[in-house]
Amino acid sequence: MKFFHKNRFINFVCFFILFALFSPIILSSAIPPNATVTKSEASNMWIPEGMRWVVRTRESPAEFVLENTAQKLDKNTKSYNTTVYFCGVLPIKKVNISVTEDKTVILGGEAVGINLRTDGVLVAELDSIKTVSGKSVSPARDAGIKSGDIIESINGIKVYKKEEISEIVESGDNPLKICGNRNGKNFECEIESVKDETGKNAIGIWIRDTVAGIGTVTFYSDNSFAALGHPICDIDTGKYVSASGGAIYSAAIVGVDKGEKGSPGSLKGIFTTNKTGEITANSQYGVFGTSVSSKPERIPVGKKNEIRCKEAQIVCDIGKGPEKFDIEIQRIMPESDTSKSMVIHITDKTLLEKTGGIVQGMSGSPILQNGKIVGAVTHVFVNDPTRGYGIFIENMLAEAEKIK
Repeated sequence: MKFFHKNRFINFVCFFILFALFSPIILSSAIPPNATVTKSEASNMWIPEGMRWVVRTRESPAEFVLENTAQKLDKNTKSYNTTVYFCGVLPIKKVNISVTEDKTVILGGEAVGINLRTDGVLVAELDSIKTVSGKSVSPARDAGIKSGDIIESINGIKVYKKEEISEIVESGDNPLKICGNRNGKNFECEIESVKDETGKNAIGIWIRDTVAGIGTVTFYSDNSFAALGHPICDIDTGKYVSASGGAIYSAAIVGVDKGEKGSPGSLKGIFTTNKTGEITANSQYGVFGTSVSSKPERIPVGKKNEIRCKEAQIVCDIGKGPEKFDIEIQRIMPESDTSKSMVIHITDKTLLEKTGGIVQGMSGSPILQNGKIVGAVTHVFVNDPTRGYGIFIENMLAEAEKIK
Protein backbone atom coordinates (compact mmCIF):
# COMPACT_ATOMS: atom_id res chain seq x y z
CA MET A 1 0.00 0.00 0.00
CA LYS A 2 2.82 2.41 0.87
CA PHE A 3 4.50 1.57 -2.46
CA PHE A 4 1.31 2.40 -4.27
CA HIS A 5 1.01 5.78 -2.55
CA LYS A 6 4.66 6.53 -3.27
CA ASN A 7 4.13 5.84 -6.98
CA ARG A 8 1.10 8.08 -7.03
CA PHE A 9 3.12 10.88 -5.44
CA ILE A 10 5.94 10.44 -7.97
CA ASN A 11 3.41 10.47 -10.85
CA PHE A 12 1.85 13.63 -9.49
CA VAL A 13 5.23 15.37 -9.20
CA CYS A 14 6.17 14.29 -12.75
CA PHE A 15 2.87 15.55 -14.09
CA PHE A 16 3.29 18.88 -12.31
CA ILE A 17 6.82 19.30 -13.71
CA LEU A 18 5.69 18.47 -17.25
CA PHE A 19 2.77 20.86 -16.92
CA ALA A 20 5.04 23.66 -15.72
CA LEU A 21 7.49 23.00 -18.56
CA PHE A 22 5.08 22.67 -21.45
CA SER A 23 2.23 25.03 -20.52
CA PRO A 24 4.17 28.18 -21.44
CA ILE A 25 5.15 26.59 -24.76
CA ILE A 26 1.58 25.60 -25.58
CA LEU A 27 0.24 28.98 -24.52
CA SER A 28 2.90 30.81 -26.52
CA SER A 29 1.98 28.96 -29.72
CA ALA A 30 -1.70 29.73 -29.16
CA ILE A 31 -1.24 33.49 -28.68
CA PRO A 32 -0.96 35.41 -31.97
CA PRO A 33 2.01 37.78 -32.40
CA ASN A 34 -0.37 40.52 -33.55
CA ALA A 35 -3.84 41.27 -32.25
CA THR A 36 -6.46 43.88 -33.05
CA VAL A 37 -9.02 45.20 -30.58
CA THR A 38 -11.67 47.85 -31.01
CA LYS A 39 -11.90 50.90 -28.77
CA SER A 40 -14.83 49.43 -26.87
CA GLU A 41 -12.88 46.21 -26.29
CA ALA A 42 -9.85 48.20 -25.20
CA SER A 43 -12.05 49.87 -22.60
CA ASN A 44 -12.66 46.47 -21.05
CA MET A 45 -10.30 43.59 -21.78
CA TRP A 46 -8.77 41.54 -24.54
CA ILE A 47 -9.64 37.84 -24.81
CA PRO A 48 -8.26 36.00 -27.86
CA GLU A 49 -10.80 33.62 -29.42
CA GLY A 50 -10.82 30.26 -27.69
CA MET A 51 -8.54 31.39 -24.87
CA ARG A 52 -9.69 31.69 -21.27
CA TRP A 53 -6.27 31.72 -19.59
CA VAL A 54 -5.63 34.41 -17.01
CA VAL A 55 -2.44 35.99 -18.29
CA ARG A 56 -0.96 39.25 -17.07
CA THR A 57 0.97 41.59 -19.38
CA ARG A 58 3.37 44.24 -18.18
CA GLU A 59 4.36 47.14 -20.36
CA SER A 60 4.55 50.82 -19.49
CA PRO A 61 2.27 52.72 -19.43
CA ALA A 62 -0.50 50.10 -19.48
CA GLU A 63 -1.12 46.89 -17.62
CA PHE A 64 -3.98 44.55 -18.40
CA VAL A 65 -5.13 41.01 -17.74
CA LEU A 66 -7.00 38.89 -20.30
CA GLU A 67 -9.68 38.42 -17.68
CA ASN A 68 -10.46 40.54 -14.61
CA THR A 69 -8.65 43.59 -15.92
CA ALA A 70 -7.24 45.72 -13.16
CA GLN A 71 -6.05 48.64 -15.31
CA LYS A 72 -7.78 49.38 -18.62
CA LEU A 73 -6.02 49.84 -21.92
CA ASP A 74 -5.99 53.45 -23.06
CA LYS A 75 -8.43 53.41 -26.01
CA ASN A 76 -6.86 56.58 -27.43
CA THR A 77 -3.51 54.86 -27.93
CA LYS A 78 -3.29 53.26 -31.39
CA SER A 79 -0.96 50.38 -30.55
CA TYR A 80 0.97 48.65 -27.78
CA ASN A 81 4.06 46.47 -27.85
CA THR A 82 3.57 44.29 -24.82
CA THR A 83 4.95 41.14 -23.26
CA VAL A 84 2.72 38.26 -22.17
CA TYR A 85 3.71 36.68 -18.86
CA PHE A 86 2.78 33.18 -17.72
CA CYS A 87 1.23 33.35 -14.24
CA GLY A 88 2.36 36.96 -14.11
CA VAL A 89 6.02 35.91 -13.74
CA LEU A 90 7.53 34.10 -16.74
CA PRO A 91 7.74 36.14 -20.00
CA ILE A 92 6.66 33.91 -22.88
CA LYS A 93 5.82 36.10 -25.88
CA LYS A 94 5.82 39.64 -27.23
CA VAL A 95 2.52 40.77 -28.76
CA ASN A 96 1.65 43.86 -30.76
CA ILE A 97 -1.87 45.08 -29.99
CA SER A 98 -3.53 47.57 -32.35
CA VAL A 99 -6.55 49.58 -31.19
CA THR A 100 -8.99 50.36 -34.03
CA GLU A 101 -12.26 52.18 -34.43
CA ASP A 102 -15.39 50.19 -33.61
CA LYS A 103 -17.15 48.77 -36.67
CA THR A 104 -20.65 50.20 -37.03
CA VAL A 105 -23.57 49.61 -39.40
CA ILE A 106 -27.03 51.07 -39.94
CA LEU A 107 -29.57 48.81 -38.26
CA GLY A 108 -32.15 47.10 -40.48
CA GLY A 109 -35.27 45.29 -39.27
CA GLU A 110 -37.70 46.41 -41.95
CA ALA A 111 -39.57 43.96 -44.16
CA VAL A 112 -38.76 44.06 -47.88
CA GLY A 113 -40.03 42.36 -50.98
CA ILE A 114 -37.29 40.32 -52.63
CA ASN A 115 -37.39 39.56 -56.36
CA LEU A 116 -34.44 37.38 -57.40
CA ARG A 117 -33.57 36.68 -61.03
CA THR A 118 -32.18 33.20 -61.56
CA ASP A 119 -28.90 32.71 -63.41
CA GLY A 120 -30.55 30.95 -66.34
CA VAL A 121 -33.99 29.34 -66.10
CA LEU A 122 -34.83 26.99 -63.23
CA VAL A 123 -36.54 23.64 -63.87
CA ALA A 124 -39.16 23.63 -61.10
CA GLU A 125 -40.90 20.38 -62.05
CA LEU A 126 -41.04 17.69 -64.75
CA ASP A 127 -44.32 16.86 -66.44
CA SER A 128 -45.80 14.28 -68.79
CA ILE A 129 -47.27 15.34 -72.14
CA LYS A 130 -50.34 13.81 -73.72
CA THR A 131 -49.62 13.67 -77.45
CA VAL A 132 -52.09 13.93 -80.33
CA SER A 133 -52.07 10.13 -80.51
CA GLY A 134 -53.13 9.92 -76.85
CA LYS A 135 -49.77 8.61 -75.65
CA SER A 136 -48.25 10.06 -72.46
CA VAL A 137 -44.53 10.92 -72.76
CA SER A 138 -41.92 13.02 -70.94
CA PRO A 139 -39.10 14.08 -73.30
CA ALA A 140 -37.23 16.11 -70.65
CA ARG A 141 -37.27 13.28 -68.10
CA ASP A 142 -36.19 10.75 -70.75
CA ALA A 143 -33.26 13.03 -71.70
CA GLY A 144 -32.05 13.16 -68.08
CA ILE A 145 -33.30 16.61 -67.04
CA LYS A 146 -33.98 16.83 -63.29
CA SER A 147 -35.96 19.12 -61.04
CA GLY A 148 -33.65 21.90 -59.79
CA ASP A 149 -31.53 22.03 -62.96
CA ILE A 150 -30.64 25.44 -64.36
CA ILE A 151 -30.99 25.68 -68.16
CA GLU A 152 -28.44 28.19 -69.43
CA SER A 153 -28.65 27.80 -73.22
CA ILE A 154 -30.55 25.90 -75.93
CA ASN A 155 -28.90 25.28 -79.29
CA GLY A 156 -26.20 27.78 -78.35
CA ILE A 157 -28.69 30.54 -77.52
CA LYS A 158 -28.45 31.98 -73.98
CA VAL A 159 -31.79 31.92 -72.15
CA TYR A 160 -32.77 34.09 -69.19
CA LYS A 161 -36.58 34.05 -69.29
CA LYS A 162 -39.17 31.30 -69.54
CA GLU A 163 -40.65 33.04 -72.60
CA GLU A 164 -37.34 32.58 -74.41
CA ILE A 165 -37.41 28.82 -73.79
CA SER A 166 -41.05 28.58 -74.87
CA GLU A 167 -40.24 30.41 -78.12
CA ILE A 168 -37.34 28.07 -78.97
CA VAL A 169 -39.31 24.89 -78.13
CA GLU A 170 -42.40 25.99 -80.05
CA SER A 171 -40.28 26.70 -83.14
CA GLY A 172 -40.09 22.93 -83.70
CA ASP A 173 -36.29 22.77 -84.10
CA ASN A 174 -35.05 19.28 -83.17
CA PRO A 175 -33.02 18.04 -81.48
CA LEU A 176 -32.70 20.67 -78.76
CA LYS A 177 -29.19 20.78 -77.32
CA ILE A 178 -29.46 21.80 -73.66
CA CYS A 179 -26.53 23.25 -71.69
CA GLY A 180 -27.08 23.79 -67.99
CA ASN A 181 -25.91 23.56 -64.42
CA ARG A 182 -26.79 20.91 -61.85
CA ASN A 183 -25.57 21.32 -58.27
CA GLY A 184 -22.70 23.52 -59.41
CA LYS A 185 -21.60 21.24 -62.27
CA ASN A 186 -22.17 21.81 -65.98
CA PHE A 187 -24.10 19.25 -68.02
CA GLU A 188 -25.36 18.78 -71.59
CA CYS A 189 -28.16 16.72 -73.10
CA GLU A 190 -30.42 16.57 -76.14
CA ILE A 191 -34.22 16.61 -76.10
CA GLU A 192 -36.66 15.81 -78.90
CA SER A 193 -39.75 17.94 -78.51
CA VAL A 194 -43.16 16.40 -79.28
CA LYS A 195 -46.53 17.83 -80.21
CA ASP A 196 -49.09 17.82 -77.43
CA GLU A 197 -52.80 17.22 -77.95
CA THR A 198 -53.29 20.87 -78.93
CA GLY A 199 -50.64 20.63 -81.62
CA LYS A 200 -47.98 22.69 -79.82
CA ASN A 201 -44.38 21.52 -79.40
CA ALA A 202 -43.45 20.75 -75.79
CA ILE A 203 -40.74 19.01 -73.77
CA GLY A 204 -42.51 18.49 -70.42
CA ILE A 205 -41.02 20.96 -67.93
CA TRP A 206 -42.34 23.66 -65.61
CA ILE A 207 -39.85 26.48 -65.41
CA ARG A 208 -39.20 29.61 -63.33
CA ASP A 209 -36.96 32.61 -64.02
CA THR A 210 -37.60 34.59 -60.82
CA VAL A 211 -38.05 33.82 -57.14
CA ALA A 212 -40.00 36.26 -54.98
CA GLY A 213 -40.89 36.57 -51.32
CA ILE A 214 -40.84 38.61 -48.12
CA GLY A 215 -37.69 38.93 -46.01
CA THR A 216 -35.99 41.26 -43.53
CA VAL A 217 -32.99 43.55 -44.01
CA THR A 218 -30.28 42.95 -41.40
CA PHE A 219 -28.08 46.01 -41.93
CA TYR A 220 -26.92 48.72 -44.31
CA SER A 221 -23.27 49.69 -44.72
CA ASP A 222 -21.29 51.70 -47.27
CA ASN A 223 -24.21 52.01 -49.73
CA SER A 224 -24.91 48.29 -49.51
CA PHE A 225 -27.36 46.03 -47.70
CA ALA A 226 -27.47 42.50 -46.28
CA ALA A 227 -30.65 40.50 -45.67
CA LEU A 228 -32.00 37.04 -44.70
CA GLY A 229 -28.79 35.52 -43.29
CA HIS A 230 -29.30 32.39 -45.43
CA PRO A 231 -29.56 31.73 -49.17
CA ILE A 232 -32.79 31.90 -51.13
CA CYS A 233 -33.82 28.40 -52.15
CA ASP A 234 -36.49 27.40 -54.66
CA ILE A 235 -39.79 26.64 -52.93
CA ASP A 236 -40.42 23.54 -55.05
CA THR A 237 -36.97 21.98 -55.25
CA GLY A 238 -35.53 23.28 -51.97
CA LYS A 239 -32.24 23.91 -53.78
CA TYR A 240 -30.04 26.99 -53.60
CA VAL A 241 -30.86 29.43 -56.41
CA SER A 242 -27.97 30.76 -58.46
CA ALA A 243 -28.79 34.42 -59.08
CA SER A 244 -28.01 36.83 -61.90
CA GLY A 245 -29.45 39.84 -60.09
CA GLY A 246 -32.75 41.18 -58.85
CA ALA A 247 -34.12 43.90 -56.61
CA ILE A 248 -35.61 44.63 -53.21
CA TYR A 249 -38.76 46.69 -52.72
CA SER A 250 -40.36 48.31 -49.72
CA ALA A 251 -43.11 46.07 -48.38
CA ALA A 252 -46.08 46.29 -46.04
CA ILE A 253 -46.93 43.44 -43.65
CA VAL A 254 -50.72 42.97 -43.82
CA GLY A 255 -51.12 39.81 -41.75
CA VAL A 256 -49.50 36.83 -40.07
CA ASP A 257 -50.02 33.09 -40.36
CA LYS A 258 -49.19 32.02 -36.81
CA GLY A 259 -46.60 29.27 -36.45
CA GLU A 260 -47.48 26.02 -34.69
CA LYS A 261 -45.66 22.81 -33.91
CA GLY A 262 -45.01 21.03 -37.22
CA SER A 263 -46.34 23.96 -39.27
CA PRO A 264 -44.10 27.04 -39.72
CA GLY A 265 -46.04 30.29 -40.00
CA SER A 266 -45.32 33.25 -42.26
CA LEU A 267 -45.59 37.01 -42.58
CA LYS A 268 -48.11 38.11 -45.22
CA GLY A 269 -46.80 41.09 -47.12
CA ILE A 270 -47.35 43.05 -50.28
CA PHE A 271 -44.67 44.64 -52.46
CA THR A 272 -44.82 48.30 -53.32
CA THR A 273 -43.46 49.80 -56.53
CA ASN A 274 -40.73 51.55 -54.54
CA LYS A 275 -37.49 49.77 -55.41
CA THR A 276 -34.99 50.32 -52.61
CA GLY A 277 -31.99 48.30 -53.78
CA GLU A 278 -30.36 46.07 -56.38
CA ILE A 279 -29.42 42.47 -55.58
CA THR A 280 -25.88 41.47 -56.54
CA ALA A 281 -25.49 38.10 -54.78
CA ASN A 282 -27.43 35.23 -53.23
CA SER A 283 -24.93 33.43 -50.99
CA GLN A 284 -24.87 30.97 -48.12
CA TYR A 285 -24.88 33.96 -45.72
CA GLY A 286 -27.84 35.79 -47.24
CA VAL A 287 -28.84 38.21 -49.97
CA PHE A 288 -26.53 41.17 -50.63
CA GLY A 289 -26.68 44.20 -52.87
CA THR A 290 -26.55 47.96 -53.24
CA SER A 291 -28.87 50.29 -51.35
CA VAL A 292 -28.76 53.62 -49.55
CA SER A 293 -30.51 53.97 -46.22
CA SER A 294 -31.82 57.32 -45.00
CA LYS A 295 -31.49 56.24 -41.36
CA PRO A 296 -28.89 58.43 -39.63
CA GLU A 297 -28.29 56.26 -36.57
CA ARG A 298 -25.55 53.64 -36.57
CA ILE A 299 -25.04 50.72 -34.18
CA PRO A 300 -21.76 49.06 -33.12
CA VAL A 301 -21.02 45.51 -34.27
CA GLY A 302 -20.50 42.84 -31.63
CA LYS A 303 -17.99 40.06 -32.22
CA LYS A 304 -18.91 36.45 -31.61
CA ASN A 305 -16.63 36.23 -28.57
CA GLU A 306 -18.71 39.00 -26.97
CA ILE A 307 -22.00 37.08 -27.29
CA ARG A 308 -23.32 35.46 -24.12
CA CYS A 309 -26.07 32.94 -23.42
CA LYS A 310 -28.50 35.40 -21.86
CA GLU A 311 -31.20 37.91 -22.73
CA ALA A 312 -31.12 39.69 -26.10
CA GLN A 313 -33.51 41.28 -28.59
CA ILE A 314 -34.51 40.94 -32.23
CA VAL A 315 -35.79 43.70 -34.50
CA CYS A 316 -38.54 42.81 -36.97
CA ASP A 317 -41.72 44.11 -38.60
CA ILE A 318 -44.96 42.27 -37.87
CA GLY A 319 -47.23 45.04 -39.10
CA LYS A 320 -46.23 48.25 -37.33
CA GLY A 321 -42.75 48.75 -38.71
CA PRO A 322 -39.51 47.58 -37.07
CA GLU A 323 -39.97 46.80 -33.36
CA LYS A 324 -37.75 45.25 -30.69
CA PHE A 325 -38.80 41.95 -29.10
CA ASP A 326 -37.19 40.02 -26.24
CA ILE A 327 -35.39 36.73 -26.83
CA GLU A 328 -32.84 34.54 -25.05
CA ILE A 329 -29.64 33.27 -26.65
CA GLN A 330 -29.50 29.65 -25.47
CA ARG A 331 -26.49 28.22 -27.29
CA ILE A 332 -23.47 29.57 -29.14
CA MET A 333 -21.42 27.59 -31.70
CA PRO A 334 -18.25 29.74 -31.96
CA GLU A 335 -16.62 27.63 -34.67
CA SER A 336 -19.68 27.67 -36.95
CA ASP A 337 -19.17 29.17 -40.40
CA THR A 338 -22.76 28.52 -41.48
CA SER A 339 -26.06 30.34 -41.05
CA LYS A 340 -26.64 28.26 -37.91
CA SER A 341 -24.27 29.86 -35.40
CA MET A 342 -26.48 30.20 -32.32
CA VAL A 343 -29.78 28.93 -30.93
CA ILE A 344 -32.32 31.55 -29.88
CA HIS A 345 -35.59 31.34 -27.96
CA ILE A 346 -38.42 33.86 -28.35
CA THR A 347 -39.59 35.02 -24.91
CA ASP A 348 -41.54 38.17 -25.79
CA LYS A 349 -45.24 37.65 -24.96
CA THR A 350 -46.44 40.10 -27.60
CA LEU A 351 -44.48 38.42 -30.38
CA LEU A 352 -45.52 34.93 -29.23
CA GLU A 353 -49.17 35.99 -29.18
CA LYS A 354 -48.95 37.47 -32.67
CA THR A 355 -46.71 34.99 -34.52
CA GLY A 356 -46.20 31.97 -32.26
CA GLY A 357 -42.47 32.55 -32.50
CA ILE A 358 -40.23 32.66 -35.57
CA VAL A 359 -42.09 32.64 -38.90
CA GLN A 360 -41.11 32.87 -42.56
CA GLY A 361 -40.31 36.45 -43.49
CA MET A 362 -38.48 37.13 -40.22
CA SER A 363 -35.22 35.75 -41.63
CA GLY A 364 -32.62 38.49 -41.43
CA SER A 365 -34.11 40.13 -38.33
CA PRO A 366 -31.14 41.68 -36.45
CA ILE A 367 -30.17 40.19 -33.07
CA LEU A 368 -29.05 42.77 -30.51
CA GLN A 369 -27.20 42.26 -27.23
CA ASN A 370 -25.60 44.85 -24.95
CA GLY A 371 -26.35 47.65 -27.41
CA LYS A 372 -24.61 45.92 -30.34
CA ILE A 373 -25.78 43.97 -33.38
CA VAL A 374 -24.42 40.44 -32.97
CA GLY A 375 -26.36 38.36 -35.49
CA ALA A 376 -29.53 37.73 -37.46
CA VAL A 377 -32.42 35.26 -37.30
CA THR A 378 -32.13 32.55 -39.98
CA HIS A 379 -34.22 29.41 -39.29
CA VAL A 380 -37.09 28.15 -37.15
CA PHE A 381 -37.32 24.77 -35.43
CA VAL A 382 -40.29 23.14 -37.16
CA ASN A 383 -41.33 21.27 -34.01
CA ASP A 384 -40.88 24.33 -31.77
CA PRO A 385 -41.54 27.69 -33.49
CA THR A 386 -40.47 29.57 -30.35
CA ARG A 387 -36.88 28.51 -31.05
CA GLY A 388 -34.58 28.72 -34.03
CA TYR A 389 -31.11 29.53 -35.33
CA GLY A 390 -29.19 32.75 -35.82
CA ILE A 391 -26.05 33.64 -37.75
CA PHE A 392 -23.08 35.63 -36.41
CA ILE A 393 -23.09 39.17 -37.78
CA GLU A 394 -19.35 38.75 -38.39
CA ASN A 395 -20.10 36.05 -40.98
CA MET A 396 -22.48 38.34 -42.87
CA LEU A 397 -20.08 41.30 -42.71
CA ALA A 398 -17.19 39.19 -44.02
CA GLU A 399 -19.36 38.01 -46.91
CA ALA A 400 -20.45 41.57 -47.67
CA GLU A 401 -16.80 42.67 -47.84
CA LYS A 402 -15.93 39.73 -50.08
CA ILE A 403 -18.77 40.46 -52.51
CA LYS A 404 -17.63 44.07 -52.88
